[in-house]
Amino acid sequence: MLVSLVSIAGFSEWTVSSAAAELTAPTPGQLQVLITTSELVVGHDRFAFGLLKDDKVLNAASVAVRLYDLRSQEARLTAETPAHYHKLEVVEQGKHIHIHPDGTRHAHGGGTDVHGIYVAAITFQRPGPWGLEILARQGDGRVEAARLTITADEMPRAPAVGAAAPRSRNLIASDVTDLRQIDSSEPPDPRLHQTRIGEAIAQGKPQVIVFATPRYCTSRVCGPVVDVVRTLIPT
Repeated sequence: MLVSLVSIAGFSEWTVSSAAAELTAPTPGQLQVLITTSELVVGHDRFAFGLLKDDKVLNAASVAVRLYDLRSQEARLTAETPAHYHKLEVVEQGKHIHIHPDGTRHAHGGGTDVHGIYVAAITFQRPGPWGLEILARQGDGRVEAARLTITADEMPRAPAVGAAAPRSRNLIASDVTDLRQIDSSEPPDPRLHQTRIGEAIAQGKPQVIVFATPRYCTSRVCGPVVDVVRTLIPT
């Protein structure tokens, strides 16, 4: 088991990291964690993140996450869980695959070293600061470790799972003269702007509602969300 190979002795500090797409403080030669989850709250959480070392992304490593209670002077281990690697379906041979509104696919000229993200299921019993230790190993290499402090909120800022979804009256394609006013992807896709969120909820059917900014991605592991959604549209 991966975690049995690691001694936690020698780690005495926690790096504060509280926002999505936020890197732990860069230290040459050490593992860095890039959090992609927007918020963590009391209860069950999906903790998603990328890993970097020497400015290179670690893809498909064996990874485990340890959770520590930091309320006492000495951190107390409360849980450990594997982090599963999820490959991005729209990255092929090191290049982003862009899916056009007509369903055609082409590879972007620029390459990417981000092929997927890691996801772990974590449960926070109380609000406040917690310590996370990320353990990773690629192939037969040595185990790398990174520690960071996160804050679990008592209540989510976004609608919680099971809460009533806001019946938003968002702009759709028929409301604008230029689709680029509401869609920053290139080219804009009218198929994604045909229904208002409030109307979709009223249908009483499962819906996929996406808030994305294709042209303004600020994170190295910011997934090509809109391209992933396009793979779900019937052709």
